Amino acid sequence: MPTQFDQFENRMRKFAYASVLRQLSSHIHEAQKQDSARVQAPWVAERLVLWVLRDEVLAYGDKPMQATDLNKVLNMAWSGMDSEFQWFSPDNPLRLSLRAMLLAQLPHQRGQEIGPFGRQIDLLNQLDKYSRLYQLLESTLQMPPKDYLAMAGLFRVNAGQDISRVFSAKYRGELVRIFGQETVTRFFQTLLVPREATAMQMSEPHPDEWFQPNLLYRSPFTTYNGQWFFWGRCGLDRHLEFALSDIVGASADAQARRTFEDMFEVYVGSSLASTRAEVLDENAVRRRFNVEGGCCDYAIVEDNAITLLEVKNKALAHTFPASASVRTYKSKLKSTIVKAAEQLRNTGRFVEKSLLFASIHRVTVTYGDLYVAEADHLFDERSHERKAEHPVYILSVDHLDKLAEAVRLGQCTFASFFADYSARQQDPVSRLFTPAQLLELEPYQLQQQPARLVETYMPFCDELTERFSGRAETC
Repeated sequence: MPTQFDQFENRMRKFAYASVLRQLSSHIHEAQKQDSARVQAPWVAERLVLWVLRDEVLAYGDKPMQATDLNKVLNMAWSGMDSEFQWFSPDNPLRLSLRAMLLAQLPHQRGQEIGPFGRQIDLLNQLDKYSRLYQLLESTLQMPPKDYLAMAGLFRVNAGQDISRVFSAKYRGELVRIFGQETVTRFFQTLLVPREATAMQMSEPHPDEWFQPNLLYRSPFTTYNGQWFFWGRCGLDRHLEFALSDIVGASADAQARRTFEDMFEVYVGSSLASTRAEVLDENAVRRRFNVEGGCCDYAIVEDNAITLLEVKNKALAHTFPASASVRTYKSKLKSTIVKAAEQLRNTGRFVEKSLLFASIHRVTVTYGDLYVAEADHLFDERSHERKAEHPVYILSVDHLDKLAEAVRLGQCTFASFFADYSARQQDPVSRLFTPAQLLELEPYQLQQQPARLVETYMPFCDELTERFSGRAETC
């Protein structure tokens, strides 16, 4: 790691170890609570947290750290980044460099989403309890997955109101009455990670960690010397919202992974079908356009416009680099995003033969937001010098749900949305970084959550209300 950071490491070591953790936790939590993330840059504090967690405890002093002391260290870290990191690489497209600069701050500038957690509810609603996937989830969680989601949902809501509430004896006692002592203990063990475990898990420093979003999502809370320290809403949300997909991603069970991917593809198809547009699945696309070779998962037919979609189970995680060369991204994404672009472009060639004057849009749908625009910017070093002939856009399933709802409500069509985005990309004044940004503008912006998500949550919430009836402290 950069030697420049030895200065603030030595400064932090002047103080008592637990007090350093306490000030970092307070800074991150307050910055997010006050909606001042742009000013206080809690993501810088997150990097210091990791530094402290894997540092030698005995190297620290006994003087309590104050907020003013932490601010001096944060300023040093901020200045150190300017001199130690190469933000722009001459070998990379400009957009990859911009992505690296923005990615760590991004989670702190977004509100709390309901889509990722809702997809977990939907998954369990559809999943056969005797399937390999269900057995994988249950054995890893060491409890029924629905019990985990119930406690996770309650924890997420209550933690957002008052973090101390979820650790109160009364709150935990109510959970024990419903789920049993063993299940509740196991649930809290998934959240409260001993300092030594995090230090061992993330023992090797790497420059990429200074660019990573949600750096501490695997350890949303740290326990040390009988105390717990909270590292903010963003890491906790990421931990709970992607708990099931993270289990699948870490598993070597090919059958369980295949089931998860198939169910994700079905989820996307259901989202598209909710719009009442003409939606073709892969077999129908092959028949309609005589596609040979790689074919996309879905096509949406709207008058003389075709939107092709390929679904890939990919989301940001600690294993996915935030700052890397094009060659590294090509290698990491060869079987997912790169393959999707090839399938979309191949399908597009056959559509062009069948519909000579049709407008064709190519879209890869991912499980989580990768925060990239056209796939060309990831895989072609020369893409910043010219316009791609057949750009491939990347849209997370959360953003697809919002777009589908806008289409269902008659605010736009899929084709008009991507045509608008394509047109804006030609003008530097109106150019957007990702298609998702366009969803925040009129006429695409929603005034309420997608109806499909609300319908997913209602039975889940009703069941929670029934199970916790009369226990206001918990609910």
